[in-house]
Amino acid sequence: MLAATAFAYIVVAYFVIGLLFYQEQEPPWRWVVAWAISVTLLMKLCVKTRGAGLPFIRNLLTLECKATIRACSEAYGASHAQRAEKLFAVGTALRRLEGDVMRAHRRSGTVAFLSPRRRELRTHAGQVVAKLREVEAAFDRSPPAEVLSEIAGLAATIAEQHVAGHIGALLPKPLLEGKQPVRDREVLRVAAAVVLIAGGVVGMAFLGFPDMATVAVGMAWAVLVLMAFFGSNWARYISILELFKPGP
Repeated sequence: MLAATAFAYIVVAYFVIGLLFYQEQEPPWRWVVAWAISVTLLMKLCVKTRGAGLPFIRNLLTLECKATIRACSEAYGASHAQRAEKLFAVGTALRRLEGDVMRAHRRSGTVAFLSPRRRELRTHAGQVVAKLREVEAAFDRSPPAEVLSEIAGLAATIAEQHVAGHIGALLPKPLLEGKQPVRDREVLRVAAAVVLIAGGVVGMAFLGFPDMATVAVGMAWAVLVLMAFFGSNWARYISILELFKPGP
């Protein structure tokens, strides 16, 4: 549902951008009608998807825990020929899980933006990620079956605690003692992506492309930047493109 909604938003955004470029063409009333239809469609999408979208986003951590457990199960039962591919899939699942662990307190909807709780929750999330990475590193010195079982157990615990609303106790304290929290660099990556996208858009303005070509190339550049910084999770950051919509 969220993917379809994001696609609809992009389609409407393209239409609005084209409308801004060609709004002076005749007859003007057609553009007024088209603008009204676009705004109405966007408003209806926002209203209809907000209620369903927020719970989905808040429970992404649980879904990623499930995906990690599934990846571990498939790797556990994989043949020797498939073992490398399945272990690689476990690593990919863990990267996604780590990102959702770091964002869990922001998505919970229970922590105010300036609340002092945020620092403690960030520290805890960093320690959880550090524990996951410590266990993953054991692939290089322990039997894969044991490591896969431990990773699946940690993911199950995280999911259980998250469902219970214990975002500050995703893993028991004894498991996290002495762990140096991993820093959340998401804000820095978002800032770097914004700067690169803006720089690319400004650079294209000096190349003399037609208006519509500039829009298409700029969008392609923005998507490539997001993919470079966020990998397979780039679609979650598509809202960054809202910053570069032309004004009225």
